[in-house]
Amino acid sequence: MIAAAAWVCLLAPLAAVLAIALAGNRLSRCASGYLATGSTVVSFVAAVTALVAMLGHSAGDRSRVTTAFGLIETHAFSIKLALLVDPLALVMMLVVSGVGSLIVAYSIGYMKGEDEERRYFAYIAFFVFSMLLLVEAANFFILLVGWGLVGLSPIC
Repeated sequence: MIAAAAWVCLLAPLAAVLAIALAGNRLSRCASGYLATGSTVVSFVAAVTALVAMLGHSAGDRSRVTTAFGLIETHAFSIKLALLVDPLALVMMLVVSGVGSLIVAYSIGYMKGEDEERRYFAYIAFFVFSMLLLVEAANFFILLVGWGLVGLSPIC
């Protein structure tokens, strides 16, 4: 339950980025805002779900690592696409997805009529995904990837 919620929290904004980017002009400018907002709200709900599930465990058992697959694996070295969900990561997941949801929702009205609304909403959803990757990273390599994507987000 906790692992599934962590992956949903992480991947919902990425799904919105891909949907907005692939739909292009077929998606209205307002719909792109609602899609980005919906994805960050789904992330927030998943983070709350993970928190509620985590509260049911004892204090010493509140850390979970979930691995999707190994990126590089040798006999002496291993890099895996893995997420860590512990109390600190949960707090940051709630902050990033909650505040991100509010910012994206406010932006729908603020950006109304701008030429690059679709691009803006794709970028802000990408930023939320990058921040979530950063705070959920289970190893140093994934943390660096998240950090790099956060730095890349404003210049896209």
